[in-house]
Amino acid sequence: MFNIPAIPPFEGLHPFIVHFAVGILLIAWVPMVIGLLDSKRRISWFRSGLMLILLGTMFTFGAVLTGEATEEVVPHSSQLVEDAIHEHEELAELSRNLFVGVSVIYLTSMVMFFKAPQKKRKMIGIVGSVFVGLSYILGALALANAGHLGGLLVHEHGLHAPVTASDMSQKSNDDTMTNEVDD
Repeated sequence: MFNIPAIPPFEGLHPFIVHFAVGILLIAWVPMVIGLLDSKRRISWFRSGLMLILLGTMFTFGAVLTGEATEEVVPHSSQLVEDAIHEHEELAELSRNLFVGVSVIYLTSMVMFFKAPQKKRKMIGIVGSVFVGLSYILGALALANAGHLGGLLVHEHGLHAPVTASDMSQKSNDDTMTNEVDD
């Protein structure tokens, strides 16, 4: 029988949201490259790339917010884990900020292109494409590294976001038992 799973707590949304951000942003280059090759529909392809960048960038805000919430509920078993979480968080915030920059550059390039006289459009298109491409590569590298560190936290250190309310109560039981042992 088909059952709809319960909506996870806010802390448990991190894996769901982060995979949207990563997937969308790391595929956004495809319509941009197709736009460079397809002169008949170039503007449509570039608009598609812009929409993907904007959508993916919005998801990075949710990913960072849910990641910070998840950090509060996962056990920090050692200084190594604490340092790995901190490095992942810093790279995630850098990725978000870089893609905000990519979004601004891309949107500015598109607006300038459409407002420019016909004679200047080709130059604006070339310069805009170079700036968008370079900033996108920087953002994608930071995002891929943040994702890699997140994968290490899950697969090497065993950290998992709580996906059900029982995961949250198990976490509080684990904390209570840890505190009793420490006393």
